[in-house]
Amino acid sequence: MINQKTTTKEAELDLLNDAIRSFNKVSETLLQYYKSLEEKVEVLTKEVDHKKQLLNSILDSIDIGVVFFDTSGVVRLTNRAAGELLQIPPERLVGMKDICKSINADTIVPHNGKPFFALISQRDVIDNTGNLIGNVLIFKDITRLRELESQNERNRRLTAMGELVMKIAHEIRNPLGSIELFAGLLKDDLKGTEQGLYAQKISNSVRSLVTTLDNMLSFTKEIKPKVQAQSINLMMDEIVDEFRGYLQSSNVEIRLVSEQDITANIDKGLMRQAILNLLINAVQAMPTGGSITIKISRKGDDFFNIEISDTGVGIDEDKVANIFEPFFSTKDRGTGLGLSITAGIITAHGGSISVKSKIDEGSVFEITLPVGER
Repeated sequence: MINQKTTTKEAELDLLNDAIRSFNKVSETLLQYYKSLEEKVEVLTKEVDHKKQLLNSILDSIDIGVVFFDTSGVVRLTNRAAGELLQIPPERLVGMKDICKSINADTIVPHNGKPFFALISQRDVIDNTGNLIGNVLIFKDITRLRELESQNERNRRLTAMGELVMKIAHEIRNPLGSIELFAGLLKDDLKGTEQGLYAQKISNSVRSLVTTLDNMLSFTKEIKPKVQAQSINLMMDEIVDEFRGYLQSSNVEIRLVSEQDITANIDKGLMRQAILNLLINAVQAMPTGGSITIKISRKGDDFFNIEISDTGVGIDEDKVANIFEPFFSTKDRGTGLGLSITAGIITAHGGSISVKSKIDEGSVFEITLPVGER
């Protein structure tokens, strides 16, 4: 009986030991599996982090705003461009629900920013099981594009209008020349009479119209000076003598000051037009009369200056920067082309023009030109 009990206990111990060894083996297998699983999770985590960083880098590298909302309308993902366009830091955008005042078909109005035209797309986001998880807003600032389109349309209309005006200008220029010629003849025949003064006024008005037409015609074509050696002093003497007739009824005096004789390579016709534009501009700035002074001087060995000053009403400081822009005028009447054409002629000769002006003190236009051809 004792031997049988001993044998039974030994058998039970063997079974228990086998069970323990099996458990240990299973535990070791589970431990290895868990360790392997941890390694895989770590690899997958790194891969997810890498893809997330890559996604963020891609989103931040584009200039299109991207905002992802969950189903409750809360921002969960955004990029740098969205923050810049909405003028809210991207980290503050995340978690917000109301990100701007309004989003229309083509306009976005930020809470604290300037409204801008935008190309907008908004789509639902569906997961791989077909469930709605939110929506994404994609938008791009096209304000500059809208401005360019508007500018292009304006330029197209100006071009069409310009072509019509140029045709009209060509048609009326010749008759105006005839009127100026006959008015000049009448002025000479009626010199010293009241009728002679009327003829002088007609001649001056026609000459002003012809100068305006010349400016309009010059604006439509590229300025290409045909330069020849010219006496600047002689040219200015001729211009001043001619212009004195224009000044007879304006109560404006003109004076020419020259330090030395200067010869330079210029296109005399173009330069005459440029100087006349400045002189007419000066007279118009002195409606009650005044004086114009022209100074010619050397500026080193290679350049010379022509300075035209007046005692007129002056130009506002905020308008001086735009004075040479096409169609810009400080007067209620006028095309705004005279000073622009003048600047173009001076530039085409390799020179420069600048202006200094004070309200009620007058203006000074300074032209600097090379002596030789440039």
